[in-house]
Amino acid sequence: MSKPPQTLEELVAPLSETEFIGLLRDRKLTLVRGQDSGRYLQLLSWETLRRMIARGEHPKSLTEFSLTRESVVVPPDRWLMRDPAGGNKADLSKIEAYLAQGFNLAVTRIEAHAPHLAVLCDNIRAKLFEQIKVGVIVTTGKFGAFNLHYDPEDLIILQVEGTKRWKIFGPAVSNPVIGMPPQSPPPEDALIFDEVLKPGDFLFVPGGNWHRCENGSARSLHLGFFFQPPTAWHFIRALTSELLADETFRRPLTRIGDASELSTMESDFKERAIENINRLDLEKFFADWIKMRGA
Repeated sequence: MSKPPQTLEELVAPLSETEFIGLLRDRKLTLVRGQDSGRYLQLLSWETLRRMIARGEHPKSLTEFSLTRESVVVPPDRWLMRDPAGGNKADLSKIEAYLAQGFNLAVTRIEAHAPHLAVLCDNIRAKLFEQIKVGVIVTTGKFGAFNLHYDPEDLIILQVEGTKRWKIFGPAVSNPVIGMPPQSPPPEDALIFDEVLKPGDFLFVPGGNWHRCENGSARSLHLGFFFQPPTAWHFIRALTSELLADETFRRPLTRIGDASELSTMESDFKERAIENINRLDLEKFFADWIKMRGA
C-alpha cells in the first residue's frame, strides 16, 4: 500500500500542483479516476475512525459531528454518553446501530484529531493562503447525508472506501460566500454530472455546485478537503474588531441630542472608517487568514 499524501502536490497527483491551482482558480469541475484503490486508506479508514471515536478523539461541537439522513439530523441525546472526564462523548455502539439503519455519519474538522491530516492541511495553507478543513462522511444506506445543496467552499473529494454516486446540477452559484442570502436550486433535470466514485477516485467540486449523493450497496467513506479563499468581503470585515475598539463606533445613534450633533458624528465615523480602510494591509490579512480555523 502506498504512503498517504503529505503535501498538496502528493494529494492532487496525478495532476500537477500547477494544474490543480488552475482548476481552483477557474473553479472547474474535474474527476480524476484513481489507479490505486487503497491510496487514501492511510489518510483515514473506517477502522481508524472507529478507534478515534471510541477514544473520544473527535469534535465535540454538534455542528461538526452529526448523524443525518437526507438533511434530517438524529437528536444528539440518542447517541451521546457522558464522558468520565466531563462533557459528552459519542457512543460508538449507538452510532453503528444508526449506520446499520441507513443513517450517515458526518464529521468536519477531523484534522484536529489526526496529526497527519493536520500536517497536510498546514502544507496546503502555506501554499495557497486559504483556510482548509477536512470532513469525513460515512454512509451505509442508499441516500446521502444531505438533500440537494451546495457548499460555499471548494471541495476535493477523495473516495476512500465503497462507492458513491455524485449528481451535480447547474448552473452553479457564482462565487459563493458563507452567510450570503439563500439561493434557489436548479431543477433536478438540469444534470451536468452523474458519476459513481470508486476507491482511489479524486473529484474536485467547486463551491456553488448543487449536488446530492447516493450510496452504493456497501458502506462508503469519503474525505472532503474544504478550501475557503478570502474575498474582498472578508478583507473589509477584518475591520470590525478594530472599529469596535473605537468608542465612536459604539455610541447609540438613536440617542444623539439633535440633528447637528448627529451630522457631526456621521462625518466623524465616516472619516475614521476611511482611515481604517486605508491602513488595511493585504499581506498581514493573508497571514492572519491562514491562521484561522473558521470564517
